[in-house]
Amino acid sequence: MRLFPRWPRNHLDEELKATAPVHNGIGEPITFSSRLLTTGLFLTFRSLAAPNFRILWLGMLFSMAAMQMNILARGWLAYNISGSALALGTVAIARGLPQLILAPFAGVAADRFDKRKLIIASQSSLCALALINAVLVHMGIIQVWHIVVIGMFQGLAFPFTMPVRQAYIPELVDEDKLPNALAIDSSGRNVNRVLAPSLAGVLIAWHPTLTFYIIALMYFGATLTLLRLPSSKPSAAGHKGVLEEMITGFRYIIENRMLLILMLMGFLTIILGMPFQQLLPVFQIDVLHVGPSQLGFMYTAVGAGALFGSLIVAYCSDDPRKGLFQILAGIGFGVSLALFAISSTYWVSLILLVIVGASSQAYLTLNRIMLLLNTDKKLYGRVMGIYMMTWSLMPVATLPLGALVDAVGAPLTIAAAGTLLGVFLAIIALIRPSILDRD
Repeated sequence: MRLFPRWPRNHLDEELKATAPVHNGIGEPITFSSRLLTTGLFLTFRSLAAPNFRILWLGMLFSMAAMQMNILARGWLAYNISGSALALGTVAIARGLPQLILAPFAGVAADRFDKRKLIIASQSSLCALALINAVLVHMGIIQVWHIVVIGMFQGLAFPFTMPVRQAYIPELVDEDKLPNALAIDSSGRNVNRVLAPSLAGVLIAWHPTLTFYIIALMYFGATLTLLRLPSSKPSAAGHKGVLEEMITGFRYIIENRMLLILMLMGFLTIILGMPFQQLLPVFQIDVLHVGPSQLGFMYTAVGAGALFGSLIVAYCSDDPRKGLFQILAGIGFGVSLALFAISSTYWVSLILLVIVGASSQAYLTLNRIMLLLNTDKKLYGRVMGIYMMTWSLMPVATLPLGALVDAVGAPLTIAAAGTLLGVFLAIIALIRPSILDRD
């Protein structure tokens, strides 16, 4: 049994052989190690060779950095003003509920209209809202209800970014590079999960008002970058009503057994696995008995692991065994999450959180890749819109898990959730073994 899989030989191997230089340009031969590094980097980031995808990806970096900073800064602002944890929940739900409701409509829009214009309109709206937030903070008149209202409008605008961008990617890269492009897209988001919250924390400590202006500036940068992209062609004719086309998307998923299973697998992970992130402060205080700075390292460990996991998927995105790797990553996520939950040693927990981040992101990235690969191009937007609804359910899932934590404790609750996730995915693999074979 091989520890590392033998990647299938394809046209990419021949291309690498044909283009790999023998000398480094100054007469010195390239060593095996340097050639391996160059080849590995090319394999991992090969989709960025497409100019238009590179532009979209760069704009995404600005947008996701702004979003991650905004989540932290708004939460800090709400609690700083009110001193109430309930205010934090209200601010989160104010943004989450509109996203949940509008995600399938945004998917319909992605199939009916120019995706470039939709994303630009969404980013422009988010930029304007962030600027309003910054001005209110600057003037010293910001109140919790302002944050809630701005969050509601952000929740209305944001769904027209994520699903639309996912549906836009297949138009900007060749079909054989699509899996890699989706993985690189995830890697860019995970870079911001590591860096953006840290930047926001430093800026808030230094100059809180400046933080909100920089968030607006990043959204503005994302908008300017997207202006360089070409217009996209609608994939749906638009003769049907919006509701009818949305229902068509739901029906398409229900009638396609593979898509339905993949959606279920994504839903299980979001509901059982991902809420652990919102509950990390409970582990910090009640289980590990460490301070706020150690909590920051816990979040950083998850983000760093997530970045590593998505880069691994990007490197091996051409491998045909995506279904098998997805199941293994999902079970690994459940097991490592359960082990983290029962750990009472900080450094052990930190290592386990890196594994949790890597396995969860590898699983979710592979899940999204397989969804698109098994979807008709005409329905990319609607399928991605419905898929993005699951992410909006995460705050809802946190509520019952939080109640269980209060009743039986965080270790037992999260250990049970991780175990159930691993068991459910193993059962799916046994009942539907075809999920292991599909590319």
